[in-house]
Amino acid sequence: MGWSTLKFSGEEIIEIALQMEESGKLFYETALPLAESDKLKEMLAYLAKEEEKHYQTFLSLGEQLKYQVRPNESYAGEYEDYVKSLIDSHIFKLTEVEDLVKEIKKDRDIIRFAINFEKDSIAIFQEFRNASNKEGAEILEKLINEEKEHIKKISQFFHSM
Repeated sequence: MGWSTLKFSGEEIIEIALQMEESGKLFYETALPLAESDKLKEMLAYLAKEEEKHYQTFLSLGEQLKYQVRPNESYAGEYEDYVKSLIDSHIFKLTEVEDLVKEIKKDRDIIRFAINFEKDSIAIFQEFRNASNKEGAEILEKLINEEKEHIKKISQFFHSM
């Protein structure tokens, strides 16, 4: 399913975020049996649970987001174009997870995909935070910090290999 930002309402932000979290969870669960290292398997199981937790957080966040985004922009549609390009370039879309998994040859491939997913999520969540009211922004900031912690864990694992 392609993501649309034409109206870019609070509901659309939530829908995009839910799809991202679902895609991440699916990737981690699908990559888990392909991992060679028991430590990596443990980390993938943890990350899948984290994505599920974030999914539930976004479900409850719907009421916190503004229903129309009116960003500062230098031309009409600039912000929409920017966010759409972030979303379209996001490494994981539900329809592409199976193709990504086919590219996995070793543990390092799983780690590379995981780091890219978490980085992409941070960039997109930062934009969602900008479109949110105060309460929503605080929740999104917490999620951004959790994604940063995921990157730290994944990076530490990578450097310990």
